[in-house]
Amino acid sequence: MKTSVWDILTFLLIIGMIGMVIIFLVIFINPNMPFNPFPPDGGGITSLFIPTFTPTPRRLPPTWTPTSLPTEVFTPTRRPTSTPLATFTPFVLPTLTPIPKTIYPTNERPPLAGKCKVINQSPADGSSVAPGASFTTLWTLQNTSDRDWTKDNIDVRFGGGTPMHTSKNLIDFPTNVVSGSNFDLTISMVAPKDPGYYLTYWTLTEGSLVRCTFYVEIFVDPKLAP
Repeated sequence: MKTSVWDILTFLLIIGMIGMVIIFLVIFINPNMPFNPFPPDGGGITSLFIPTFTPTPRRLPPTWTPTSLPTEVFTPTRRPTSTPLATFTPFVLPTLTPIPKTIYPTNERPPLAGKCKVINQSPADGSSVAPGASFTTLWTLQNTSDRDWTKDNIDVRFGGGTPMHTSKNLIDFPTNVVSGSNFDLTISMVAPKDPGYYLTYWTLTEGSLVRCTFYVEIFVDPKLAP
């Protein structure tokens, strides 16, 4: 029997197919064979790695940002400059000059002994007089006794207090005065220089008997000094 070309080719195809099957089997059994065109990575059996769970932080929804509106630029209007008030200057009261201590007469007011009455007097008791000023005291007296007073038996005498008279302590009675009538009596005086109250009193006497008592009381005021 004559072998043809087709027989040879068929035989070679069968041999090739058997070889391919053997190679696939070898590669299947040992994939790391050097003639394996698709060897496994890293060789050997690929390990299965389970990924570690990493919690993903929960994020809040984004904050709402309002749409920017056109901002109105406010330009303040300057107020007019105020004029400061005038500095307060405290009013300083003038120093009060104390009034000198009131000096009352050392002698008590004498009792109105005798039989007479003071109808009028100038200056009046308590009148102010400048220090050292000259003045004349006038009394209008009334004879209330049942006897007449004559200039021969009646004397005008300084009785006490502050001696402010410019005459002697004993003065002649100026006139005759009948019972119940009035008469005027004047004595010149000079006020003391020191401020205060001063009293001087006089009497009408007949011998040792006091027929009438009268006085004047003044205030020497330094503010009246010239």
